[in-house]
Amino acid sequence: MADSAHIVEATEQNFQQTILESSMQQPVLVDFWADWCGPCKSLMPILEKLAEEYDGAFRLAKVNSDENQQLAAQAGVRSLPTVMLFDQGRPVDMFNGALPEGEVRAFLEKHGLHSAVDQRLPQAGMLLQNGDIDGAIELLNQLVAEDGENGDALLLLARAAVQQGDNDSATKLLEQLPEEHARKPEAAQIKGMIHFAREVDASRDFAELVAAVEAGDADSETHYQHALQLCLQGRFEPALEALLKLMLADREYGDDAARKLLINIFDVLGSDPLVNPYRRRMFALLH
Repeated sequence: MADSAHIVEATEQNFQQTILESSMQQPVLVDFWADWCGPCKSLMPILEKLAEEYDGAFRLAKVNSDENQQLAAQAGVRSLPTVMLFDQGRPVDMFNGALPEGEVRAFLEKHGLHSAVDQRLPQAGMLLQNGDIDGAIELLNQLVAEDGENGDALLLLARAAVQQGDNDSATKLLEQLPEEHARKPEAAQIKGMIHFAREVDASRDFAELVAAVEAGDADSETHYQHALQLCLQGRFEPALEALLKLMLADREYGDDAARKLLINIFDVLGSDPLVNPYRRRMFALLH
């Protein structure tokens, strides 16, 4: 790799400066490796990539163990590759072997080290929350282009697609999720949002729905569409309240549509604390 401000070669001669003293300013990830070590050659590119991506969150110090046997022995290295994290002049954690990139990221994040790229995720989430869907999608597309298995970015991009009305794209994005992200409650929530989006009448303006409900002159279809749009916005508690009122007022509407949507929301929310009390209230209305 070309010269980098985030990557250094550490030796017995410069160990004090490049690792101990440097770790007083920023964490230093020390990679003990050797030319004959196959796993070392698999791990090294991952560490170098992350050092660049994290852009100063940590420094990578590479130690050739064959050329610095005393240093490796003093560090207690017994197998290669061995990777140690130094902070404030002392080792705070380590791992052995060629871990996959995701596990190395998890190791770093455990110590509060976050990728500079990841800063775009909260920024995209804020844009989405403020209604700038196009801006959020632009940032998220950058993340996915750089890392097609960035599950957090794929989830947020799927949510943005739903809010934009592009349910087919949202479904395809969910299909691309890594397994660990596909099992997350947020993935189930987005699947539910796709269902809500397919049910919603896009011609009904949300502000007009709210006005009709607050004025007390809304019909059952208006109440139902109001609840659907609340679901699309992730505002599930007011949606649940609206549907319980609709159940009480008009059980026959849409072949018991309010109860069916309530059950769908419960499935989406999973173990959310809202589920049990609202499920009990729904059952109370069935008797």
